[in-house]
Amino acid sequence: MGIGIAPAKTILFGEHAVVYGEPGIAIPLWEITTTASFQPFRDSDRKRDFHIHSPMIGLDADFSDIPVNLPLKKLIIRLMNLLHLTEPPAKILQIESTIPIASGLGSGAACSVAVIRAFFDEYHSNFDDAEISSIAFEIEKSYHGSPSGLDNTTISFGKPVYFQKGKGFEILKLDSKLNLIVADTGIQSVTSAVVQDVRNHYEQNQAFIRAIGIIAEKARPAVEKGDVQEIGQLMNENHDYLKKINVSCYELDLAVETARKHGAIGAKLTGAGRGGNFIALAEKPSDMIEIKKSLVHIGAKIIL
Repeated sequence: MGIGIAPAKTILFGEHAVVYGEPGIAIPLWEITTTASFQPFRDSDRKRDFHIHSPMIGLDADFSDIPVNLPLKKLIIRLMNLLHLTEPPAKILQIESTIPIASGLGSGAACSVAVIRAFFDEYHSNFDDAEISSIAFEIEKSYHGSPSGLDNTTISFGKPVYFQKGKGFEILKLDSKLNLIVADTGIQSVTSAVVQDVRNHYEQNQAFIRAIGIIAEKARPAVEKGDVQEIGQLMNENHDYLKKINVSCYELDLAVETARKHGAIGAKLTGAGRGGNFIALAEKPSDMIEIKKSLVHIGAKIIL
C-alpha cells in the first residue's frame, strides 16, 4: 500500500513579499498533516476504475469523471507520465487531512506532496525532496496563480526554511522550540484572489513589501537563536506592514490585538490574510494558557 504524509506550514515572516523576491521564513507544522494512501477495493472481484476519496475537498469520484482542470487531476496525470503509467491503478486513493482548508496553512501544497509521495511509494520510485517540491510547485500555480514556492518548499522538506524566490532556500537549525499558538478566524480566504489584489496595487505597496523583506532578514538570526523577544517584536512589525498592504481584516486585527493584550510577545496573520489563520508567540509555555483562553473567547479556533 503506497502512502505519503505531508505537514502543514506556517509563515513566520515574509508572506506576500516573497512573491516579489523578498526573503521569507516558514516552519512545518507536523502536528497537523495530510495523508494520501492507496487502498484496495472491497469488492475486488468487480472491475473498478481508479477512484479518489477526499473528504477534505468533498471529492468522491472515479478518476475518469473528475474535471481535467482540477489541480489534483493535473497532478495525477503528471505523475502517471513521470512513472510511465498507461493507466492509473485499479485502487482507491484515500486523502485525509487535519489541515484547515483556505486558511493559510498550506493545505493545497500538503495535499500535492502527500499524493506525490503516495504514488512514488506505490510504484517503488525514488525521488528526492527537491524533485517532489518541484512537482508540487507546478501544481501550486493551478491553485494560486503566481505562488512564491515557499509553501511547497517548506512542506516537501519538512523543515524550517529561509526562502528567497529565484535564489533558493536554506534549512534553518533552531536552537530551541518556539511557544507558538496557531489559531483560525473561521473565515476562509482565497489565496489567489488576495495575491492578485496585492499585485494590482504593487506600485503603491512597493515600499511596504520591501520593509516586510527587511524584517525577514532581521528575523533570521533571532529565529535561529530562539530570541523570543526579538522574534515577537518583528512579528508585530510584520503584521503592521501586512495591514498597510490591505491583507488583514477586522477579525485578524482583533485576534492579534487580543493575543498581545493577554501575554503574547508577538502576533500576526499568517498566509494570504483576509481571514484564515494567525499566530501568537508566548515567552513561556505557561503564558499560552491565558492567550488561548482570550482567543477562544472572541471566537477563534485553536489549531495547535
